[in-house]
Amino acid sequence: MDGHSLGVLEFPAVLDLLAAEAASVLGRQRAASLRPTSVAEEVGRRLAETRECRSLLRRGPFAGLERAADIRPALARAAIAGARLAPADLLAIADTVEAAVTLRRQLRQGDLPLPTLLRYAERLRPPAEVGGRIRQCILPDGTVADAASPTLLRLRGRARQLREGAREILQGLLSAPRLAGVIAEPVITLRNDRYVIPVTPAYHGLLPGVVQDQSGSGQTLFLEPMAVVEANNLIRRVEREAEAEVDRLLAELTELVRSHGEAVAETVEAVADLDLAQAKARLAERWDAAEPTVAPGARLQLFRIRHPLLLEARRAKGALAEPVVPIDVVLPPDVRVLVITGPNTGGKTVTLKTVGLTALMAQAGMHLPASADSVLPLVSAVYADIGDEQSIAQDLSTFSAHVLRLKSVLAQSDATSLVLMDELGAGTDPGEGAALGAAVLEELAEQGCHVLATTHLDGLKLFVTQDPRMVNGAVEFDLDRFQPGYKLHIGIPGRSFALDIASRLGISPTTIARARQLVGETSAGIAALLDRLHVLERERSADAEAAAREREASQASRLAVEALLADLRDQRDSLKTRAERLVAQIAAEARRRAEAAVAGLRQGQPIQAARQAIADIRGVAEEILADLPELSEAPEKGGSLDAVVSGQRVWVRHLNQAGTVLTPPGPQGLVEVQLGVGRTRVPLEKLASASPSPVKRETVISWRAGAGDALQAEINVIGCTVEEASGRVGRYLEDAMLGGLTRVRIIHGKGTGRLRRGLAAFLHTHPLVASFQLASFEAGGAGATVVDLGSKPAPAGEAATGEAGVA
Repeated sequence: MDGHSLGVLEFPAVLDLLAAEAASVLGRQRAASLRPTSVAEEVGRRLAETRECRSLLRRGPFAGLERAADIRPALARAAIAGARLAPADLLAIADTVEAAVTLRRQLRQGDLPLPTLLRYAERLRPPAEVGGRIRQCILPDGTVADAASPTLLRLRGRARQLREGAREILQGLLSAPRLAGVIAEPVITLRNDRYVIPVTPAYHGLLPGVVQDQSGSGQTLFLEPMAVVEANNLIRRVEREAEAEVDRLLAELTELVRSHGEAVAETVEAVADLDLAQAKARLAERWDAAEPTVAPGARLQLFRIRHPLLLEARRAKGALAEPVVPIDVVLPPDVRVLVITGPNTGGKTVTLKTVGLTALMAQAGMHLPASADSVLPLVSAVYADIGDEQSIAQDLSTFSAHVLRLKSVLAQSDATSLVLMDELGAGTDPGEGAALGAAVLEELAEQGCHVLATTHLDGLKLFVTQDPRMVNGAVEFDLDRFQPGYKLHIGIPGRSFALDIASRLGISPTTIARARQLVGETSAGIAALLDRLHVLERERSADAEAAAREREASQASRLAVEALLADLRDQRDSLKTRAERLVAQIAAEARRRAEAAVAGLRQGQPIQAARQAIADIRGVAEEILADLPELSEAPEKGGSLDAVVSGQRVWVRHLNQAGTVLTPPGPQGLVEVQLGVGRTRVPLEKLASASPSPVKRETVISWRAGAGDALQAEINVIGCTVEEASGRVGRYLEDAMLGGLTRVRIIHGKGTGRLRRGLAAFLHTHPLVASFQLASFEAGGAGATVVDLGSKPAPAGEAATGEAGVA
């Protein structure tokens, strides 16, 4: 990319913002050196890593990245045979390696689709043993730990003992009464790494020793008494041995780093890339940015684009700052040249810079503060001729500087270039300037370049209208409020409003009137025509916006109707399925009772009892329907919820049931809901708010007895969950035992067998159950369980009876 254009478009300022979002020095260096790429695959990869990192960032930032350091110079030194890294370098390597271990773990344990970032994770190859060994040997303050080796531990322990012995000897001398007159100060200090005491020059004859130093006045001598000379010598010898051991350890650690140098170096580069990706994601989140589409040969379509540096300027001003107004820059099909006209301060140059800067950012992999449907062409170079580049030192006027820049652009540009030219044709005679500008635009159009230019020259406006490859654009300006409208109208040229602006800025009415006379009727007529075109364009734009709003409302209504129809169909299917299950349940219960009546007759039951049992079958439907749990009221408003929390009551629209949220939406947007008949996972948009859970009615437990017999009971728990059935059966068994019953029957139905297995597990541990088994065919078969009440038999028998009986 053209370095001059990068500076003119303020791309380095964006990189400064990006670097500020990096967590480590590695990321900041990567951000500062980031440049746009013209390779389509690389652009796609960069944009994808930003997108994936934004998804990951919503769960929290990368942990430990701030500890990563630029250890590449240390790795280069370690690669030299015989080199020894300093403890500070080794600690930096340990910090970086440990940060990479944490980062790799974080990337691999997520459940988000992160194909691009996972490729970086594969490049993270931090040797854990390097960090562990360095931590074992080097303390956080940079000193080598005593425990780094047994030899160092022994030597430093010996040195401490020797120093303590020397201090005891010197302390005895300081407290000796005979030396009180020559002791300058009762302290023990070090000079030349040897223990000494301060004495006066009168020490001669009283305390033999070696003078190691003296004060500036010469009145205090630092004496090493002969009594500690040998001890000091021994201390120095042991300390030198310890220093040699430290040097050996540093050489060993450096060799360990050298042996893993390639893996550590690749890890450092991957850490830097990931930190840069995180910085791009953070900046995108700050700007509420969107990922654009960048494709070769695409048409320029920027919707609701905002200049990033204007966003930052407003952000720095705080809540009092006015919001940045977005603009649309959308070229018609088959048009590559846009010439923007309008008054000064109308926003023409800002539009050029916004398009150029966002093109550079997108090809650097940064998301844009624009609508997500924005499209940019992939370009190989951006050339910008913006601003006054006159140079007194080079004897260049403004016009000469622009001409030289145009010469360079024409020589280097091609069909994959984006060319931005501000005030094309200005700085010279308007007629000649317009002719030169038209020739430049024509040549660039023939090359197939993407071109945006600004001008005030009517000759250029006219030329553009005659070439189908080009289009005029006008920035909106409100003369009444004297401020830009921040809107670009494509297809019509704009006015410069020079006389109107001069009048508003205080030029006398006489001068303005004379100027209008000098402009002439033709120019005045053109101005009036342009004003009329702008009025028509504003009306057309307003009508188009109103039509778009109506289309959106119609689309929303259509989608709502389709959703309602889908919900009604789901409810119909649910009710149909439920009705079929109820019919089958009623038929099964009626058949069971009829079979029981027939079996009773075979066993000698009175005919009157059998007739009564047959008559009772007519009430099976009412009994089953009466035992159904009441349905929750459907919500008055069936609109979808934006969010749900655990424990919230919701209405599942397509099932026509109320439930309780167990877990909020997962990555696929599914919510786990507890219904009366079990759990289900449904999309969030299928849920609506529901009234609090109604008081549930206990299912009636019926006790039936034969005529003249003691109470012979059974409990029907069909339709209950395992938890509900277990609770009711437990209470029932207690009542049955108190009532003197020895055998009872539990009717649970066949179904999937889940209720039967759950009750079997419950009965297996119940203290009142002696044994249990499936009922005989006549008594319900696999749809019922017969329970014998009493004391529980031995464990072996219990296992044989209970488990075998219900398997």
